[in-house]
Amino acid sequence: MISDTMTGSYMLARGFKLIKHPEVRMYVIVPLLINIILFGGLIWFGYSQFEPLVEWMMSWVPGFLDFLRWIIWLFITSMTAIIVFFTFTPIANLVAAPFNALMSEKIEQLLTGEKVNSDSSFMALVVSSIGSQLGKLVYILLWSAGLLLASLIPVINFISPVLWVIFGSWLLSLEYLDYPMGNHDLTFAKQKQLLAQRRGLSLGFGGMVMILTSIPVVNFFVMPIAVAGATAMWVDQLKGNPDNRISNP
Repeated sequence: MISDTMTGSYMLARGFKLIKHPEVRMYVIVPLLINIILFGGLIWFGYSQFEPLVEWMMSWVPGFLDFLRWIIWLFITSMTAIIVFFTFTPIANLVAAPFNALMSEKIEQLLTGEKVNSDSSFMALVVSSIGSQLGKLVYILLWSAGLLLASLIPVINFISPVLWVIFGSWLLSLEYLDYPMGNHDLTFAKQKQLLAQRRGLSLGFGGMVMILTSIPVVNFFVMPIAVAGATAMWVDQLKGNPDNRISNP
């Protein structure tokens, strides 16, 4: 269990090395730019809407309370950071799903020297990737609602923070392992079953992704690293016979 957890955590380092490969970079840059533009545009729009509101509010405040302006902006900035943190991963993955699936396919080909055989066409891959992301969003919402209710129950609420960390790690593992496994036409149910058999590996990987995702700015770059790391983990640890693992690149 401990060995598996450490192996899962190490896969993020593998992912960082893999995304620097010349044949992989284009799959990293395009979705990264899309999401930076998307979230940058939303933040700019929100700022442009709040600025006149703050000025209007301050027009009713005496001059000696002008310091409240900075408190209001600090609150707005904090709320923006929280919203970006909780929405970036699902939205970014939804937007970048087709690119991530193609990047995972390219990385697996580089690692194994074999082309990924899938029965799906490119358009089917796009539709399947987006559909899978939407399905996971529903899964996240249902389990999050259950955990939220459990957090309100006396005694259980003392361990609810631990449950949330475990749940978050599990979700992130499902999120990123979906790309290499989806390329092999594994259903979401089959993916959950396969990862449940290697819980330590899954939670180690997802836990490390969670730590990096919680760091502002760094979370913008976690997605391609996690996709690459998940693909390496699929090839090394989950695909086929473990005795046939490839050597590190």
